Amino acid sequence: MDFDVHDKVVHPLHGAGVVTEICRKDISGDMVDCIVIKLVAGRAGILLPFDSIRESGLRRVCSNEDMDEALTVLSNTAEDLPRDWRRRIEVLRERVHSGDPSMIASAVRDVLARSSISKMNPSEKRVFTEAIGVLAGELSLVNNIEFQGARQMIEKRVTGARRKKKQQA
Repeated sequence: MDFDVHDKVVHPLHGAGVVTEICRKDISGDMVDCIVIKLVAGRAGILLPFDSIRESGLRRVCSNEDMDEALTVLSNTAEDLPRDWRRRIEVLRERVHSGDPSMIASAVRDVLARSSISKMNPSEKRVFTEAIGVLAGELSLVNNIEFQGARQMIEKRVTGARRKKKQQA
């Protein structure tokens, strides 16, 4: 897969960003072709060797339609998560690291739904924070808005859906 400077991309582990540079770097004495990505959330970046791009899961940001579908998932009925906390965290991490915006949205939705019944443990909080960050980063690039604005859109969508379901009950 070819990437160019200014391409909007998503790394399944690190989140959304923009390709800022394509260069050759000296890595352990070898000159390696690399892609440099500036992440949307925070000040960090990624240096990714060309040889690792395919295995990393790096992809271009999704379409507006795919993002709308992911945002709709936030309003859907939550799925039950495993009772065992280790298995629950594993399931949530798999969703977040899938790179699929709809799967990430389902992780956000299900953690929040569960948190209304039982307090989030520290591992759930970390996965939730990561999921919101990845989804908001991609949403910000798809809609050309600031990261914080994208995060607020996601939180409003989830809290609005929860409020609506409480009123219907």
